[in-house]
Amino acid sequence: MTSSLPNASGRIFISYRREETAYPAGWLYDRLADRYGGGQVFKDVDSIQLGDDFVESITRAVGSCDVVLVLIGDEWLTIADEHGRRRLDDPDDFVRLEVQAALTRNVRVIPILVDTARMPRADELPESLNRLVRRQALEFSPARFEFDTSRLFKVLDHTLAEVRRTQDDGGIPAAAAPPPAPAPDRPPLREHDGHTEPPRRQRLSKRMLLLGGAAAAVVILLVVLLVANLQSRTSPNANPVDRQAPVQGGGGIDVDSSPVTSEDGIQLTELQAASRRDPDPPRVGDTITVSYALTNTTDQPLQLEYTFVGARDAEGEHHDAEDMNEGKALKPGETITAQGRVLLTSAGSWEMWPCYVLTGDRFCPDKWQVFFVLAE
Repeated sequence: MTSSLPNASGRIFISYRREETAYPAGWLYDRLADRYGGGQVFKDVDSIQLGDDFVESITRAVGSCDVVLVLIGDEWLTIADEHGRRRLDDPDDFVRLEVQAALTRNVRVIPILVDTARMPRADELPESLNRLVRRQALEFSPARFEFDTSRLFKVLDHTLAEVRRTQDDGGIPAAAAPPPAPAPDRPPLREHDGHTEPPRRQRLSKRMLLLGGAAAAVVILLVVLLVANLQSRTSPNANPVDRQAPVQGGGGIDVDSSPVTSEDGIQLTELQAASRRDPDPPRVGDTITVSYALTNTTDQPLQLEYTFVGARDAEGEHHDAEDMNEGKALKPGETITAQGRVLLTSAGSWEMWPCYVLTGDRFCPDKWQVFFVLAE
């Protein structure tokens, strides 16, 4: 067991039950190995040799890691052995030993709730695992795999950087590690001053330069579209179910720009989507720019984790694009603009929608004001 572990710092241990979370553990392992190197991620106890004390082996393996990820599925609490005894009640159960060792050593323990699993209560756990319920958990859903793993990466990057700093300060050489790669299927966060030129103005400038003498016709067309857009909007207190017909966007992209308000009290307005080929339909390789505005309609400040644009290709693969409003405090009545850019990597019908995350893992409604983009 110990010989299979790398000597480098920054190791990550994945604790899971094969009966219920083998696939999520495999997906997660692949992503972590791509980002931090396969030698930094430890997933199984299969390498325990005959005659080894498996309790000591597991304790050493967990203790040699800096982060322990505990994957919790719907049956994590209740899975029983062949005698009908709950696994967690067995002092020699591997998962219990892994979590127990992590809680008794100075490592970060992150519970990961897979799909619809909930966090266990203290009275449902053996006493040696009670402290697990005090650890902040991450929800991990196959429906937003890339998004959830990107959030996990941020925590791991910070934790492993702290470990390396501590080792350097203590005179212990930290392992050389490759710089972290960007989260899969997500463009890196873009720094700007919040005054990005609206896509409509950019498109107008391009048309004016390209068409020259036909500028008057373009202006008339834009005025007609603007009037139609304004007429399609409801009052600021519009309910999501009380919508008007979609507004025809550029390049054949139908976008419903009607104002809608989430249960968090955040109102979505000014939703637009366009590609560089407007007014022609987008093609594979083009980027769709999605812009929108969010307003806090409550009487309390709301703390944003960040805003993003959700995107799914024709096969249902995730291509979510994060935005620039990370850590933004939204005051009552305040409005912010948001933007996301999605690269069309394959042909077919894509789903896209604006979204946000508030502190406490509060997400926008599922597929909020979703629209479709057909990539040729």
